[in-house]
Amino acid sequence: MLPKATNILQVQLPSSGEQLPGMMTRTSPTAGNLRVQADGMNVPLASTEITTTTDVPLTTAATTLRLTYRLSGSTVRRTESRPERAASAIRPLTTIAEGGLPTNLTVRGGRLLNAVCPLLTETRCAVGNPPELSVLQGIPADKALVVLQLDLPQPQ
Repeated sequence: MLPKATNILQVQLPSSGEQLPGMMTRTSPTAGNLRVQADGMNVPLASTEITTTTDVPLTTAATTLRLTYRLSGSTVRRTESRPERAASAIRPLTTIAEGGLPTNLTVRGGRLLNAVCPLLTETRCAVGNPPELSVLQGIPADKALVVLQLDLPQPQ
């Protein structure tokens, strides 16, 4: 819940992974299939694709926001000998505006092997036991940068 109602939501993509331990490779993240709910109501969007920092006008001032989207371009395959092994950097699209808000990140489409949150004091943020690992929930938005190690389906 936001501390005060807002009628504009600024969204920003994660930075490239080239400076992140565990990646050290340039990435070009984009977000697609963006859906925004403000106080439980769907917000009509001019575009559901995010390629740069964008202001999203809300239909009414809201204190509760829910964003769902598919993040692409933030993952790198690690080696030819293990083509399923990958590293990925994720963070919420809204970290600028409300840094202290608890954030939940969900990883789908691969098998999570490890998660590291370099901005937290305790950097390991994978919870559970393999093969049922997930990312720690409730990370403050301004600290919710997560570097994932995962196995992805073989490329076709």
